[in-house]
Amino acid sequence: MMNTKKLTKLSKQHPRLTVRTLATLMAIKDNEGCSVSELSQFMGVNEKNVATTIRRLEEGREGSGDVKLIKVKQNKEDKRFKLIWLTAKGKSLLQRL
Repeated sequence: MMNTKKLTKLSKQHPRLTVRTLATLMAIKDNEGCSVSELSQFMGVNEKNVATTIRRLEEGREGSGDVKLIKVKQNKEDKRFKLIWLTAKGKSLLQRL
């Protein structure tokens, strides 16, 4: 996981990407296929905050405008949970950073 100083610097270079969004995308990269709950535990932040960021990313409201950086699918084994992956655009964006 990147430190806050580096996330802040990246956020300034890419104004559409907040520190929270960058941290979430990087955590997804390290934990693809995880649930919001698992992601919040990995990041050490409140699950509600992670869920809000995930919802905004899924809707394309955060990050790169209309480009979807993540994909969310319902867990086949337990329909109550959604699992999260980066899209090809999300992976490409993180590689450029």
